[in-house]
Amino acid sequence: MAAAFVKLAVGILVAIYYPQGVLESSDSHEYHQLAINLAEHQVFSQSPEFPFEPETIRTPAYPVLISCVYQIVGVHPQAIVPVQILLSVVTMLAGFAIASLLFNPMIGTLTAVLLACDPLSIYYAQVMLTETLFGTFLTLSVLCLLCAFRYPALRYPAGAGMCLALATFTRPTGYYLGVVFPLMLLFVVGRSRGWRPACVSAAILLVLYAGPIGSWQLRNYVQTGSAEFSQAKNQYLFIAHAAAIVALRDGLSLPDAQQRLAQEHAASLPQQFQPPSQTLMLESQGRFARAVMLEHPALLAWIMLKGSAANLFGPSNLAHLFGMDNMALRSAALQNEFSRFAPLQWAIAFSSWIYGFIFLGVLYYGVLVLFLREGVSNVGLALLGLTAAYVIVVSSGPEAYSRFRAPIMPILCVIAAAGLISSKAPVSTRGDFPHV
Repeated sequence: MAAAFVKLAVGILVAIYYPQGVLESSDSHEYHQLAINLAEHQVFSQSPEFPFEPETIRTPAYPVLISCVYQIVGVHPQAIVPVQILLSVVTMLAGFAIASLLFNPMIGTLTAVLLACDPLSIYYAQVMLTETLFGTFLTLSVLCLLCAFRYPALRYPAGAGMCLALATFTRPTGYYLGVVFPLMLLFVVGRSRGWRPACVSAAILLVLYAGPIGSWQLRNYVQTGSAEFSQAKNQYLFIAHAAAIVALRDGLSLPDAQQRLAQEHAASLPQQFQPPSQTLMLESQGRFARAVMLEHPALLAWIMLKGSAANLFGPSNLAHLFGMDNMALRSAALQNEFSRFAPLQWAIAFSSWIYGFIFLGVLYYGVLVLFLREGVSNVGLALLGLTAAYVIVVSSGPEAYSRFRAPIMPILCVIAAAGLISSKAPVSTRGDFPHV
């Protein structure tokens, strides 16, 4: 509860000193417009007026949440902050439960403390972005899956499937976990309790995940002619991964590479090609981007490696909540131009940077200690490691930064808490979780 009050106090300060900070980026404005259209016109579209073009880049869970808040309190973007603070409390409780299930309640308590202190969790509870909601559903899905590994009750695979579907409806990042999680469940339960209960459990998880996801894909196909779950993948592959490859290949800046890639794509299309919708154009760009990536596997690997490092090691910047431009501050500091900003701004920025680096140091020290001592032979730790690695790799790219690490912070905090305690006294995972 103390963490919730601290986040609420931060939210009040942000609302007073920089109220527009809740609309953190262009993504926030898009979620805001989708929520308004849902509340006022009952359509899922970013179009400001009729005719409302169906939205196929953003997925509906987060705009639906915002829309519900708007229908209760009016169109006040800051009203999403207390809701997200409550969600972060749920995530902390889920992190505690995961650590207690895998290890013991002492490690669960330290997990909750780390999550309460995590600057990313504090930051993304204050802005209109999907990280908090996605992190909550993903953590609950992992918790349910761990329970399904250990207990025979069918409510656990059902919960894992539903929570994973909600996580994917929040951010398409979770899409392929809908294959990974049932396969893990089939393997683990099959070895520990037999293949018949394993097949039943995996089928329940898969159906409760694939049913809603497939329904949304059917909606997209009927309305746009594309059965993609979300066009965000095609958009990001084109403007990020493929464009970054072109930038490295041709020695260009990323914006110039994006322009050249667009020209190359346009030249590859049949003469006078006119796709019937923006959605099908994005699909075409996605295919072109994948061809570029396959043509340059070494450059793609380098881009993803750099993106993964940025995801994992980029510190958060709480000062940005108060309207301070992190990039401008960093540039001024590197160029020794401290007169460009007021002393108070420098004090806040340096405090934020130092706190972020210290937290990361503690976090990764604990992660390293645990994996050096325990490895990943236990299926519980294997699930945590695989989920974290999946999210980091899928989110890697030239524009990756600490934001994309936020949803897996509960997982990293569980591992770190176990490592920090094991550095003082031996600790091991619960013996009733089977080994890989």
